Amino acid sequence: MSKGKIRDTLGFILIISGFLSVLYLIFRIKGYAAIAGSLPEDKVAGVISSIRYIVVLAGFLIGTLMGAIVQRSTFCIAAACHNIVTTQDLTQTRAYAMALFVAILGTQMLYQFGYVDINYSVYLSSPFTWLSYIVGGFIFGIGIVYGGGCASRILVRAGEGNLGGLITVIAFIFSSSATLWGITARLRVDYLNSLTLRLPAQYLPEIIKFVPWWIVLIVIEIALAIFMLISPKGTPWRGWRWPLAGAAIGLTIVLGWWVNGAAHKTVPIIDSFSFSSPSDPSLLQKWRPWSLTFAAADAQAFRYLILWTGETINFAISSVFGVIFGSLIAALYTRTFNWVAPTLQQFKYNLVGGLLMGFGAIVAMGCNIGQGLSGISTLSVGSILTMTFIFIGAISGAKYMNWRIMREL
Repeated sequence: MSKGKIRDTLGFILIISGFLSVLYLIFRIKGYAAIAGSLPEDKVAGVISSIRYIVVLAGFLIGTLMGAIVQRSTFCIAAACHNIVTTQDLTQTRAYAMALFVAILGTQMLYQFGYVDINYSVYLSSPFTWLSYIVGGFIFGIGIVYGGGCASRILVRAGEGNLGGLITVIAFIFSSSATLWGITARLRVDYLNSLTLRLPAQYLPEIIKFVPWWIVLIVIEIALAIFMLISPKGTPWRGWRWPLAGAAIGLTIVLGWWVNGAAHKTVPIIDSFSFSSPSDPSLLQKWRPWSLTFAAADAQAFRYLILWTGETINFAISSVFGVIFGSLIAALYTRTFNWVAPTLQQFKYNLVGGLLMGFGAIVAMGCNIGQGLSGISTLSVGSILTMTFIFIGAISGAKYMNWRIMREL
């Protein structure tokens, strides 16, 4: 066996071990629920602290897995969007469809069997701010074209030594922080978020109540499966690399929901005095179910690094660190780490793209991973609307860039 195959085999084993480690942490959390009745009062605080530590560790592991998988596969939802018009190659688009297939199926099964209550997630419990979804998604879609990658891909590019990716990340953090807490937050809160549409729910099966939830799920999964299966013979999608990469990315979303869902259900069982009910606002604030997202998470990670004192690390922050770490380790392990400096023109694109991505992601309440995978896995109509306009924005941005290139020739 060649050295390359041995390296690939060991890498595959490490990734499988990472997934199994996350499953072990989930069952550790669930184990605390089993002993809740026998815990003395003086042990409650320690157990809750242990659960918080496990959630943070799981976030780092899941982020590491995503970073390594994206680095090795070059999976990128930005390419999945704009390749439709730039190269007409739908390989990345089908990889995204596979990630959606696994994420939706896994998340809905967790929800239906009671392992995670997605109704408490931001994607289903927030008002339907339709203008924010449209404007934020469209601007973010344009940004991923200029920035050279989606929200996860730019972190991975920075981790593997691409300085253009690092510039995009820095611009993304600056813009998202300003839109979350700073000067552009007022525009988001007072204008874009103020326009809402009154819906009975954001959960798609609840909107079309005349159709059972499982039929909605089956129809969506069949549509995704058909799109993947109609790939012409001889295309890269027909190999194992892209379907496996898409499935693995989807699985990281499912594990993210499972970890946070387990914590959300376990803490009130242990600490019923502090948290009166699952709808207690303080409980939601601390243990609201989440999965992977890099909209607010990047800004929170930067704030955690520069403030530290008084700040608390959480699942989202640790997953950001995990993605960078995973991509760095994967690049070093496969000897693909390389310092690459962008040209002046590319520097401008990276800067503008990062600024647009950061603003759009916060306005839309999620990026292509947060809304495009985690959100859609909950069957949130807001997430579906956001991802639709991310696609439209990316295609529009790609067409504009192609027009500029042809004009300059």
